[in-house]
Amino acid sequence: MPETYKGLEVAVVGMGKSNQALCRYLLGEGALLTCFDRKTREELGEVYQEFSNMGVKWSLGPDYLDKLPGYRYIFLTPGMKKHQPQVIEAKQRGAEISTEIYLFLKRCKAVVGGVTGSAGKTTTCMLVKLMLEHSMPDTPIFLGGNIGPVLIEQVDRIPENARVVLELSSFQLHLCTRSPQYALLLNIRPNHLDIHKDFDEYTEAKKNIFRFQSAKDLAVLNYDESLTRAAAAECPGRSGFFSLKGYPETKPGPSNAPVAWLQGDDLVYDPGDGTPPCVVGYKQDFRVPGAHNISNALGAIVLAMQMGANPEGIREAIRKFRGIEHRIEFVRELDGVCFYNDSIATSPDRTIALIDSLEGPLVLILGGYDKGLPFDELAERIVARRCKVVLIGRCADKIRQAVERAWAGSDLAGRRALTESGPSRICTGRPQTSLSKPEMAEAGGLEEAVRIAFSMAEPGASVVLSPACASYDMFSSFEERGRLFKQVVKAL
Repeated sequence: MPETYKGLEVAVVGMGKSNQALCRYLLGEGALLTCFDRKTREELGEVYQEFSNMGVKWSLGPDYLDKLPGYRYIFLTPGMKKHQPQVIEAKQRGAEISTEIYLFLKRCKAVVGGVTGSAGKTTTCMLVKLMLEHSMPDTPIFLGGNIGPVLIEQVDRIPENARVVLELSSFQLHLCTRSPQYALLLNIRPNHLDIHKDFDEYTEAKKNIFRFQSAKDLAVLNYDESLTRAAAAECPGRSGFFSLKGYPETKPGPSNAPVAWLQGDDLVYDPGDGTPPCVVGYKQDFRVPGAHNISNALGAIVLAMQMGANPEGIREAIRKFRGIEHRIEFVRELDGVCFYNDSIATSPDRTIALIDSLEGPLVLILGGYDKGLPFDELAERIVARRCKVVLIGRCADKIRQAVERAWAGSDLAGRRALTESGPSRICTGRPQTSLSKPEMAEAGGLEEAVRIAFSMAEPGASVVLSPACASYDMFSSFEERGRLFKQVVKAL
């Protein structure tokens, strides 16, 4: 990529929030921009007017990509499919294709810590930011990437002594050929297969967070998951680890790796430099439910400590952290029933984490836009936990069938177990050890789903919006979905 885009013709594809900021930044540098978008000028509305007034050219509508192969410098919006014919042709002609995040990483003078993973990115980034703020009150701390403001417009004003925390999605990392100095990989599970070609491509995109690091840089990896633990062999720099299962005695790589782990109720950190390990937090101080969130906190501890945090700042951040909207967010209690907004659960593994986090009977509101992910493991957990289910959206039938298969399989396994244990244990009718078929209902929309779920819940139960699907068949975002859920719940 050139050192400056002044006077160069540049294509910016997709006029979402991040690329709007990128356009303003490039125009300020003197680039000659053409903006590409599937929407029409009427659909773009104020965006079209703003950038037309700034002198950009446009390529809009259904055939908006047809002129793209004629450009040498191209910035793609993160969430678009990268295998479209016009993008491939542009690359074959020698185009330099990149994203706003690459340009930010290239030009940022401050220390950058990036966080990625299939789940937990936002919670972890917020924890890292708080840990740094409480540890380094005189140091500017910036939060960006897939959360907060788009930082590209500020990149030239961020001082060298600052700390930057970036939440990075697979979409943002896919084409990125630059890595932050400090990287945290929380987990890798099937997700976004509606955009990525397959799970392998998704996994390789995640690994770009450390793939281009130098020998002195650090990648922090989840020791408890095989995919992330094995990634240590691919890290060009140092590796660090975190674990819920105690100190990772057999961690790969050098013995001086920084590590954080859960020891009883203590969150322990070892910098790996010969300094004795120390307790930097306590499980009981963490107010957000779920073992997965303790795991996120351990990863945040390693990243923040390596970026300059101290144990006192870590402890204070953990005590003050109260969670984030749409992430197992408590809404209200009514007639003994608790309501939680977990609209961020746009994949089955997130809903599984929710099931593992809350005690007592559960009524789950599931369904939405199909991302091409299987629901079999989630269905098995629903059957085993005896959850009740209300289904909405495009994936309703797919989830229903998965739950019915899981129940049929568990019922058959129960019958076989009783038969194999001897005839004296066989009873008439259904075996006593078999699981009852989950109670399922279907609703035409979220408002109806909330009312049905409430009617299915007994006192002591929790009603949770944890859809396991994206929102795009019914809502513009998971945030819009979550806020409507809260509005309906509060009106009950």
